[in-house]
Amino acid sequence: MNVLQNLTELYNHLSFDSTYRNVCKGILENMEEAANGTIYEIAELTNSSRTTIWRMVQKMGYSNFSEFHHELKRAVKQYTYYNRILPKNEGETPQEIKEKFMSQVMQTYQLMDTEMNMDEMESIVDEMAEANKIVFYTPYKDSSILALQQNLSMDGKQTGYYCLFPDMLEDSLTLDEHSIVFTNMIDHLETMDMTQVFENIKRQKARVYGSMAGKSRYQIYFDQILFSSKEGNVVEGVLTFQMYFFMLNEIYRMKYID
Repeated sequence: MNVLQNLTELYNHLSFDSTYRNVCKGILENMEEAANGTIYEIAELTNSSRTTIWRMVQKMGYSNFSEFHHELKRAVKQYTYYNRILPKNEGETPQEIKEKFMSQVMQTYQLMDTEMNMDEMESIVDEMAEANKIVFYTPYKDSSILALQQNLSMDGKQTGYYCLFPDMLEDSLTLDEHSIVFTNMIDHLETMDMTQVFENIKRQKARVYGSMAGKSRYQIYFDQILFSSKEGNVVEGVLTFQMYFFMLNEIYRMKYID
């Protein structure tokens, strides 16, 4: 995930009385000032200390304040390229936006029809039933994973769902050969380098099932690619991801719970 996703996820992740949550809130609500300010000015802006800022930066997975601040400055300066569902200059009227979305919905149907092999999905479900621990590493929370996680818990499985880099890094060290990792990486230049997480997963001999948009620098670590949506088609990628895991959830429930 990029720095803005990172800040938002941490903000949503923390309790209301957390000092770090207030720091995230202050930065998110004053991004121009934070991007152009020093650590002293950000501390004043967020009514916190330099030590608190530094610890929050560590919680987000950055090695130092300069690394975090560089990414924040770049994101604010180039925000026109961030957080887009459609590429820039596509969909310049409400009707065009609707048509672009409908086109990607149809592409999702075609992708599901051609790439989702039900025998393979059932085989993955059977592997999940044999696993001791099943975890999910994604850049955002999704209801399809939360539903699957609940059914896995009902079946006595140890599960985890992580969106922040430090959490993934820590969890990856607890895996073993009886663990399965499902991952859906947003793989752009401005996202954090996940190599160490995948190196840990493979060192621990866990299996990795990955989905992606286009090609990914991390696919060399995948034991199996679940599906690959077209790069830049955000709606297609999100819908395909949801449908895949909702289906996986129903197959698991049918075979091992009901």
